[in-house]
Amino acid sequence: MTTQDQAALAQSCLAYKLRPEHLAEVTALASPVYYQNGQQIIRHNGTDADLYVILEGHVNVLTNDGDKFYDATPGAVLGELAFLDACPRAANAYAVGHVYALKFDAVNLRRLMCSDKELGFHILANLTRVVCARLRKADETLDKLMDNAHEAWARD
Repeated sequence: MTTQDQAALAQSCLAYKLRPEHLAEVTALASPVYYQNGQQIIRHNGTDADLYVILEGHVNVLTNDGDKFYDATPGAVLGELAFLDACPRAANAYAVGHVYALKFDAVNLRRLMCSDKELGFHILANLTRVVCARLRKADETLDKLMDNAHEAWARD
């Protein structure tokens, strides 16, 4: 991994407010991965729980029937739900163009988090921020859909 990759990871949601020594431990677990346009990164109902940090490119995160949840851009974390709850994957993720990411094996990252409680707390807090931001966005979207539905009923 290059120093540029390390700097990008340091700016990601996963590494927010990590101390330098903790960042070094997390960085040591990262495996660089490359994806081409249209290549699937995460499969809905998949049983793996690995975590990804996007460094370059964009990833479409889609429902199982193809509706778009969101577009993951550099610095974004993917796979946080399966990592946190060890349940099957909730979405599909596909590369849009060339994507370069860091992959974190779930078993190894969880082991590190358990061995250093402070580091584990910070990673959990960072992943909680990711989940909360997505939940807030989903709430806004749902509110707009409900407003549109109420307006449609009011016209009749």
